[in-house]
Amino acid sequence: MKRRNRNQLNIDKGLLEALYFGAVTLLCVISLLRGCAARSAEVATASVETGTENSGGSVASGPDSSSPEGAENGLFYSNSRGVRDYTGTDASVRKNTFDPARFGYVSDTSENITYYDDSFVALQGIDVSEHQGDIDWKKVAEAGYEFVFVRLGFRGYGEEGTLNEDTRAIEYLRGAENAGMQVGAYFFSQAVTEEEAEEEAEFAVGILERSGVKLDLPLVYDPEFIPGVNGRANHVTREQVCLNTDAFRDTAEAAIHCKVALYANLYWENNMFDAETLNEYEIWYADYLDAPETPYHFTWWQYSETGTVPGIKGAMDLNLWIRRMD
Repeated sequence: MKRRNRNQLNIDKGLLEALYFGAVTLLCVISLLRGCAARSAEVATASVETGTENSGGSVASGPDSSSPEGAENGLFYSNSRGVRDYTGTDASVRKNTFDPARFGYVSDTSENITYYDDSFVALQGIDVSEHQGDIDWKKVAEAGYEFVFVRLGFRGYGEEGTLNEDTRAIEYLRGAENAGMQVGAYFFSQAVTEEEAEEEAEFAVGILERSGVKLDLPLVYDPEFIPGVNGRANHVTREQVCLNTDAFRDTAEAAIHCKVALYANLYWENNMFDAETLNEYEIWYADYLDAPETPYHFTWWQYSETGTVPGIKGAMDLNLWIRRMD
């Protein structure tokens, strides 16, 4: 057998080392790319589930036009848990003057958040739609919940955009009133024009009139995006959203002299409402952190979508109403 000389061995050794370290480098690059791909998928999923363009979970095939379950129970509601977008922050909007350090849980074992400031009273509340099923309003009130926003109805997602009454709306309004709770209401909007917003207001007012319940809290206008092709209002401009909001308010207030408030999360405040609109309305703000991160004023804070409430089965939206002491 012919023996290789020392120089040949050194060359072969160097070649093997180069191949080895090249392979190691390639494996590291592949691993890094896989990690980035996985992270991108995770971020994309989080964006869909929490509302980073999003209103109130995972967008599968999307909810059908007859029941906006997915959208109002988490899809666009919390931009806070996704990418934070402050690009639309407007210095002329009334500010959030609450001290973040004063928000805290009622106790070590409670899921209810309150606001610790002797100048304010903080009331616990909920919001409900037909998806809650049977409700024992006496138990809800006895558990310390003092107010509720009841969904009156919704406009369907698809092109037709039919108006639909919440099948439990009147029952819930009367039940909460009889239990001694302060009652408000909201309408889930998919209006693309002022005329459609006016139709929604008239529809909501009709339900309230048939219920015989006089609202203690405002009727809330709740415009939202719907992920997927069924979102008929997904491409409405900021200007049109603000026009729709005013049209809903003007129609409702003229009909029953109620006050109209606005539902929003941080994304909508920054990107879909202008300063004039935000300043004109009381805000029901959605944000699922330990303290609200909005720089803008608000009256009610929807701080959880996973609460447990005596008298109601399943996960619940929990709300806080912070009122200055008289």
